Amino acid sequence: MGIPKRTAARTECQVWVRQVASRLRTNGGNVSDTRATRLRAVGCTVLALMETLLVSSETWLTAALVALAVAVLLAGTARGGGPRVPGTSAQTVLLLVVSLAAVLLPLFGAWIGGRTHPNAIAGLIPWNDAAGYYGCTLDILGKEDLSPFCQRRPFYTVYLSGLLAAAGLELQRALVLQALMSAAGVFIVASVALRRWGIAPALGAVAILSAFVATMSMTTLTENIGFLLGAVALVLLFAGAERGSRGLLALGAFALCLALNARAGAFLVLPLLVLWPLLFQTGKHGGRGWAGSLVVLVAVVAGFVPGIVMTLMLGGATGETHSNLSYTLYGLVAGGERWTYAVAQLPGATTSEIYAAAWHLFLESPLLLVAGLVQGFLEYLQRLLTYVPWLPARIALALCWLWGLAGLFGPGRPPSVRLLGWLMLGVVASSPILSIDGDTRVYAATTALDGLIVAFGLARLARAFRNRRTALAPVVLLAAFVLSALVFPGDPRLWGGMMILGMLIGLLAQLMTASDHVDTARGRDGVVAAMLVFIVAIGVSGMFPLAERVSPGADTVGSVTARLASERLAAETCGTETSVLMRPGADSPVVKLVGPGQSSVSPLAVTLENFRGRLHPLTHQYAGLYRLPAGTALVFAHDLSPSRAAGARNSILVGDADIVPADGRLYLICLENADVPGLEDVRRIRSVYPLP
Repeated sequence: MGIPKRTAARTECQVWVRQVASRLRTNGGNVSDTRATRLRAVGCTVLALMETLLVSSETWLTAALVALAVAVLLAGTARGGGPRVPGTSAQTVLLLVVSLAAVLLPLFGAWIGGRTHPNAIAGLIPWNDAAGYYGCTLDILGKEDLSPFCQRRPFYTVYLSGLLAAAGLELQRALVLQALMSAAGVFIVASVALRRWGIAPALGAVAILSAFVATMSMTTLTENIGFLLGAVALVLLFAGAERGSRGLLALGAFALCLALNARAGAFLVLPLLVLWPLLFQTGKHGGRGWAGSLVVLVAVVAGFVPGIVMTLMLGGATGETHSNLSYTLYGLVAGGERWTYAVAQLPGATTSEIYAAAWHLFLESPLLLVAGLVQGFLEYLQRLLTYVPWLPARIALALCWLWGLAGLFGPGRPPSVRLLGWLMLGVVASSPILSIDGDTRVYAATTALDGLIVAFGLARLARAFRNRRTALAPVVLLAAFVLSALVFPGDPRLWGGMMILGMLIGLLAQLMTASDHVDTARGRDGVVAAMLVFIVAIGVSGMFPLAERVSPGADTVGSVTARLASERLAAETCGTETSVLMRPGADSPVVKLVGPGQSSVSPLAVTLENFRGRLHPLTHQYAGLYRLPAGTALVFAHDLSPSRAAGARNSILVGDADIVPADGRLYLICLENADVPGLEDVRRIRSVYPLP
């Protein structure tokens, strides 16, 4: 799989534009107006427009999808509607193309524009938590034990290692594969909406889910696998409720438990899933669905097993699984403090000691826990759907989401729709615990719910506008959103208040139209597609040889003899300075900061202007990164030296872009002993030596 490169023609085009501008300034506009000149100018303009659209696709793409969905819906309403039928093959293909474009365009736009996520410098170099997960992945690919950092959630480390193996250990290609898998998750959820409510609601589902995926597709974070498995789980659960199938419900519960173990989130959804067959399904002889609940319970318990097995096989300790929950709970019982409060109050404490301290604090002041839970719920309301970047698009999707959410609880709903409401209750019940320490990313495993709720809401809105009793309600709600955004722009408290108001208006309209509901069409339920995605995800996770455990660092690069020779060369060449043996451009990704007209996608080079302009203000060590000059290369270095201790192989380096290669070959790098000024734990490259 290749990564598109900036062509020489494009760079030449940019140079030509600058030359023409210079001649215009010099000669007062005396430039020959030939046909070739005009065609070339048009070509340059088109290229510049395409780049602008690609770079800003994370913002406008969601709005474009919402506008397209509304246009399709209005066109159907103008024709008088008609009976809903399962999605046609043409609509399915269209939905697949839109899902792929909605996920891939923001990823390539981040690279072309040099956009820095707090966990990915210039959209590529792993940073913060992402650096930890990527480092763990490289360690286990080098046959080393799993570090304590990744023992909390081993599934993503295993999944990413499979993607890297498939991509030839090149991170940029692995990120493209990861985005394709996420696009598959978006597609299978949107396909469910297509076959039940039509193409317009399906496009609405793509709009909101692709907005979430775009926030993380360039990162090596657990949200990627959490979202994918959560999407698979939702499709299976939806079909299981619709068919009344215990097997599909159990399989969906198993997949959802895997998703929540891969990316911890709304765990209170699981006990509600266990209760679903008991409360809403009947047994074979008309009694309570005890047997169904028992089957789902076994599936949920089984979902905790793979993570434990992976941790043990990779040399880790199971005691670290979800250990960061202890910090969150301590902050909650302290009245709603962040997880860092536990670090400050209990320095060096073990997980069990933090749990014990939290229990003791609760016994002393139980009301503090109540205050913490209330604060957590309020923060949940303030952050709802905020992963949609552009406010007008967010307001439109919030209207659909609220209308759909209110409609989930009406009478006469099919079991599959009622299940969506049941799952949302689990998410809301979990929110007071999760929201203080986690932003919207913490709900990755259950975000797919937003897609179906938006789709259902969009379908219901079409009916609401055709009903004289309810036509005014969505207009009033939309006007309230817009007015609040104009009067109090950027106030998260007002956004949370509007979500509550919207829910109340939606419920009121629901009471006025109790008999007016959306009938779901009967078509293919997406089980086959979901199972295919599930199998591929599990298969990717098993691509590296888990069973083969050899000594740390062995056979990672060439022969042991060659590696030992490199160590002797390091001692002779670098002297007392630190040395690194790495493959820049392969498992050690490189980003270069360059001047105008010199950018490229592979190897990644971004202009200094774009890098500084799109550097996220919440990025760790923002000031130090901002001060980096043009001609600098940033490297995530994975040291392949056999003598390097396990867990100490990964670091961030900077150096002169002219001497830092990015061809994936093996190099010996000599480093200065001091950190780069303004960048803690970042070393400077002094010299580079290629190895055979």
